[in-house]
Amino acid sequence: MLDSKEVDVKTEPETTTLGQAPFPIKTSRGRKYIGVELSSPIQFRLLTCKKGKIKLSKDRTSGEILNLSEGGVLLLVDRPLPEDVFLLLSLNLNQSVILEGVLGKIKRVEPSEEGDFHVGVEFTSREELEKLASLEQIDHLPVKVASFGGKLREIISNYLRTAELATR
Repeated sequence: MLDSKEVDVKTEPETTTLGQAPFPIKTSRGRKYIGVELSSPIQFRLLTCKKGKIKLSKDRTSGEILNLSEGGVLLLVDRPLPEDVFLLLSLNLNQSVILEGVLGKIKRVEPSEEGDFHVGVEFTSREELEKLASLEQIDHLPVKVASFGGKLREIISNYLRTAELATR
C-alpha cells in the first residue's frame, strides 16, 4: 500500500457528465487512501436514525461520483445534504459492476462554484448503524445493508487498480 503522506496526486480536470470540471484532488497528504478521479453516475437513499428509529428515504437521489477510494467517495449532487447522515449507495463502477446497499456516512458538504454540492462520504460498517438502530429495523429495510468489509473493499481496490492502469 502506498504511504499517502508522501504522494502528491495532480490530475488535469476533465469535464464530468454534468458538464463541469471535477473537484480536483491536488494532494493526498493526510488521507488514508489515494482516490481516483472519475465520472460515474450514482444513486443513493438517505438513512436517518432518530430516537432509536431508522428511516429510509422513499426516493433515490442521483448524483455523480467525482473521486473514489477504498475509504470513501466524493459526490456531486444538486442539493445540500445533512452531515453525519448515513447513505445507502448504489455504485455503478463500470456498467458491469454495480454494488447495491453500500453503507456510507456523510462527512462533509461544500457548495461548488456552479451551485451544486460536493459531498464527501466515508464507507462504513453495518456495526456503525447497529449502534443507533436495532437489528430488526435494519433487517426490515427494503434494501439489504452491506457492511463495507473485506469483499467490498477488494472489489473497489481491484477497480481502482484497473482504472489507474488504464490512465497510464
